[in-house]
Amino acid sequence: MNFQPWWSWEGLPAGYVADIGAVYGDRGDGRTFGWNRDLIWDTRERFSSRSPDQRHDTLIHLQKGEPAGVWELAVPAGRYRVRVVCGDAGYTDSVYRVAAEGALTCDGTPTSAARWVEGTAEVDVIDGRLTIASAPGAANNRIAFLEVDRAE
Repeated sequence: MNFQPWWSWEGLPAGYVADIGAVYGDRGDGRTFGWNRDLIWDTRERFSSRSPDQRHDTLIHLQKGEPAGVWELAVPAGRYRVRVVCGDAGYTDSVYRVAAEGALTCDGTPTSAARWVEGTAEVDVIDGRLTIASAPGAANNRIAFLEVDRAE
């Protein structure tokens, strides 16, 4: 899942699905995902030479406005491996703390030398929705992209 503006000039990275900040719902392609509220205007594309690729150049803010953004993906009950990459090519004014199903997955503070922070966790989904949200202690939280795979 790549978090990016609906108008992204660079397009969609190969192998990813675009999330543009829309409210949770059926996307018409067999997938159901989205946010607890409209975050379309909280997406960014930086056009930065600091970004190693398009996935790192786009992002969504989780903590602009109230309530904080919570993202969900409809999946069958089971165990999943979730990789979360947080960051922003343009700014380092955050503390990234993101939880998948309540498990701290991404945890760190960016610097000018290391603008992205990532983490992976294996989580159990029992209610049919994989939930991604800010964890306690997060400040100005942003997600660039995430990957979800069924755990073996």
